[in-house]
Amino acid sequence: MTVMRWGIVMRRSQLLVPILVAAGLVSTAGPAAAVEPDHLGPFVESYDFTVDCGDFEATVTGTSSTRVTRFFDANGDVTRETVFVRAPYDVWTNTETGEFIVVRGEFQQTYTPIRGTDQTTVTIRGFRYLVNEPKVGVTVQEVGRIVYGEPTEETILSLAGKHEAADSDQVEAVFCAELA
Repeated sequence: MTVMRWGIVMRRSQLLVPILVAAGLVSTAGPAAAVEPDHLGPFVESYDFTVDCGDFEATVTGTSSTRVTRFFDANGDVTRETVFVRAPYDVWTNTETGEFIVVRGEFQQTYTPIRGTDQTTVTIRGFRYLVNEPKVGVTVQEVGRIVYGEPTEETILSLAGKHEAADSDQVEAVFCAELA
């Protein structure tokens, strides 16, 4: 996830990305940047927070690394921005039982402004959430491609792959169910 705080659980890059996107998609680059993309990062973030799972609380700890590449047209206007997120080991722990799961993620979020509007689509490719438990195998998969109609990821325009938590409101429930 993007911190694994993406709803109450936010996407790993959700804290950093809105700032970068807001600054980048409305700004223009100088003439030299019209040819070459800008590369930002890596930005490394460690996190530790608690999620209310109803009957119990879960602690979440992890570290993610985010890089950003911003592309421009010949006029220096941003044509798209791609955020590369790697979160190799987020640990969700049931504070009552001590049971835990490890959630991994490695994906790209591409923000594309829609010409002639103030809107932006978001395409996510890769695996945002993958839980692979010893002796059980894969128990949660959020892999493939998702296109959202806006950066808040509320309107799903298309899906390809295996999705158990494409809607950000589902993320917390999916992982809490794994720990119950």
